[in-house]
Amino acid sequence: MPAVKSLDGPVAVTGASGYIGSHVVVALMKHGYNVHACITDLNNPEKTDHLLKLNQCDYSGQLDLFSANLLEEGSYDIPFTDCIAVLHAATPMGYGGANTPHQVYDGMLNGTKNILNSVKKVGTVKRFVYTSSFAAIHHPMPSGYIFTEKDWATDNRDNDPSWSHNRIDEDGVMAYNMAKIETELMCYDFAEKDGRFDVISACPNSVLGPVLSKVHNSVGSWQWCIGQMLMRVTCKRAWNYLWNIVDVRDVGESQVLMIESKVSKNRSRYQLCATDESGEINVLQLQALLLKLFPKVNVGGPPDEIHAIINKYGNVYQTPLAHCDKARKELGLETHSVEDTLRETGQTMIDLGLVKPNWK
Repeated sequence: MPAVKSLDGPVAVTGASGYIGSHVVVALMKHGYNVHACITDLNNPEKTDHLLKLNQCDYSGQLDLFSANLLEEGSYDIPFTDCIAVLHAATPMGYGGANTPHQVYDGMLNGTKNILNSVKKVGTVKRFVYTSSFAAIHHPMPSGYIFTEKDWATDNRDNDPSWSHNRIDEDGVMAYNMAKIETELMCYDFAEKDGRFDVISACPNSVLGPVLSKVHNSVGSWQWCIGQMLMRVTCKRAWNYLWNIVDVRDVGESQVLMIESKVSKNRSRYQLCATDESGEINVLQLQALLLKLFPKVNVGGPPDEIHAIINKYGNVYQTPLAHCDKARKELGLETHSVEDTLRETGQTMIDLGLVKPNWK
């Protein structure tokens, strides 16, 4: 399908109040699009206020809020009416026990089916961007392996007993990863059969950057972990391997570039990861960067066990190594530095009152 542009008509964003969804909305408005921002609860100011304030910014696009529920068939028919593109960022998450692993798995697949059926019904959509995940790319490989968009999380799983539908209830991480793969493939197949729109996938890794609302501080998320470190709490997430950092603003911008791209087509996928080695860091390096960016704050680090690993092996496990080379080359994506990303993450969380730093 042909690329779209802002003059062609409105675009819709699902999960628009979420961390990634909100930044997709911002990027679209900066590019002049009129956005149909879809959220579940129009009566929750923490989900609406930060979006409505965007209409007061000096952006050339405008935003209208629509109520829609991922799990209600047909609820997106009205929001998608006349839209030329849909950017599907909504997904059930398991952070803080919000959903069980099976609810995450079933909700992702069934909810996206509802989304696709509404796209088919309205008939005007030319481009559909699915916010997948690097979880749909990463698979067991030796330390130092560099992942690309050609990788799938199903690779090297033939003799992996941990990778099984029978384990969905007991393994939330696997349930999420498996659902992302299956949903991504389902979207491609649906678009190919329909023939009127293309599906392009964005596969972000460790997403950090400006927090726009208190609802973006989901317990266990990457940004939540940064907030905990600024309160001098030990970081236990991904401490024995690497953080592969991408800026949430780059995730939003890339999705606008995907709907406008003359190169992207159905089944195109873009891993949104570190720009280079500067964004592939262990938690000790992360702590050092935060200490540099917030010199008046006592910053927590990894568990002490990291030192034994580094003394024995020279570093933590070198994965995931992956760069956003394809997005930069094909889409022209210009990325933020990891320092800027970390500074904006911490500062916005402090400004919103989500973090009370452990001051020196």
